[in-house]
Amino acid sequence: MLKTATKYALLSSAAILASACSSVFNGPEQGLTVAQEHPISVDSQVVTMTIDTDATTTDLSDIDKSRLRAMADSYLRSGHGPLTITAPSGTGQDFDGQEMASDVRKALNEAGVPWSALSGATYRKGGDGDGNQLIVSYTHYVATPSECGIWSEEISRRYKNQRSANHGCATQNNIAAMLADPHDLVAPAVVSPRDATKTVRAFEAYRAGETTTSEIDDQINTEVSE
Repeated sequence: MLKTATKYALLSSAAILASACSSVFNGPEQGLTVAQEHPISVDSQVVTMTIDTDATTTDLSDIDKSRLRAMADSYLRSGHGPLTITAPSGTGQDFDGQEMASDVRKALNEAGVPWSALSGATYRKGGDGDGNQLIVSYTHYVATPSECGIWSEEISRRYKNQRSANHGCATQNNIAAMLADPHDLVAPAVVSPRDATKTVRAFEAYRAGETTTSEIDDQINTEVSE
């Protein structure tokens, strides 16, 4: 009878110790995913380009036109919100600045930026007007991953049978580097509407018994490597 009681006491002690260990080793921090342990932070930044106003000319220079095309291409790839053209105000060159702002808007539209995405603004500048500039700006997003190479926790993690502190960190860094538009981590990209005309044309062809799939060229030769 004593042996049985001792046996049950030992089993109870082992169960208590096991539950105590699990409560210490298996906390909420051990349930973090790789994305939670190595998060990618997304921050907004303002991209700006300045153009000097020139009262001696009525047209943009070839260099400025080239810079505006590059700006428009960058905006169309990863810009969010309006593309703003800010002109100086309160100086003797107000007319020159507004005239050049109109030329800038036209150049950006010709580069592919829709009129609806272009916005205008002004800023006050004192003095005699020397050095007045137009400011072209838009907002884009930048992804910053967490730092890798943390080795100070390795011993304790091994003792607790946990994964390495650096597990998945390189993958998260690669994802941050490959993102075409980091804003996709904040909200999904806007999907353009489907082509209704193409859908109707395919449906009418189906009703008429015509082929709706792409044609296959029988003359194409294929080779399979052995």
